[in-house]
Amino acid sequence: MDKENFLTYLKDKNSADIKSLFTFAVETLNFANQVHIYHWSCESGFHHTHFQEIYEKLRDFADKLVEICLGKEEFSINPIPADIDGKIYNTENALRKLRKYIDDLTVIAKKFEAQTAINNLMTDTIEALEGEFGLISKFS
Repeated sequence: MDKENFLTYLKDKNSADIKSLFTFAVETLNFANQVHIYHWSCESGFHHTHFQEIYEKLRDFADKLVEICLGKEEFSINPIPADIDGKIYNTENALRKLRKYIDDLTVIAKKFEAQTAINNLMTDTIEALEGEFGLISKFS
């Protein structure tokens, strides 16, 4: 592969990676809405407070992620189904979904290790969510 074709390949790959981050940001907003419903339907003031922290962190993360990526690519997303209806809103399900989200975000952060702003945002969010997860797990 010649140098020009390789540079075109890298540009197209980077563009696809950034578009996947836009889609992930929208998925994060959908998850934040689910957490917001957990916040409304929780069993205690402790859970109410910590689920609020989580949904605010998720919404802030999604917003900052898109803002960082806008400097690299025009906003566009793949179609995303809303995943809210028919869910059981309890602490056990919330913790299970939060654990999966943190694990998924950890994998994505590793993929973007070389992009400092994106990686820093992701690792800071992982740290904050791990703290909330630990508190809710321990005191539930």
